[in-house]
Amino acid sequence: MANEKLTVAEALHRAEMIDRTLDAWEVTAPEGVAALGGRDALSPLCEMTCIGPVPRLPQAEWERLSNEYEDRRWWSGKGGYGS
Repeated sequence: MANEKLTVAEALHRAEMIDRTLDAWEVTAPEGVAALGGRDALSPLCEMTCIGPVPRLPQAEWERLSNEYEDRRWWSGKGGYGS
């Protein structure tokens, strides 16, 4: 990605996609995102994939974020997370 030549419109579109992706991450795993340094730390780690921008993270970080997501999903089905 660093060597790609983008137009201004393409760069803005990519930045918007990354921003929307990080919005979703903050909703699904806010503690994990914060532990990784927040969205400002994750943004430069994002790489474009066939499904959009995805941060390049070690397997242990993916597992931690996934566990947080699953925990929040389980609790939301039990009457709400943190209620």
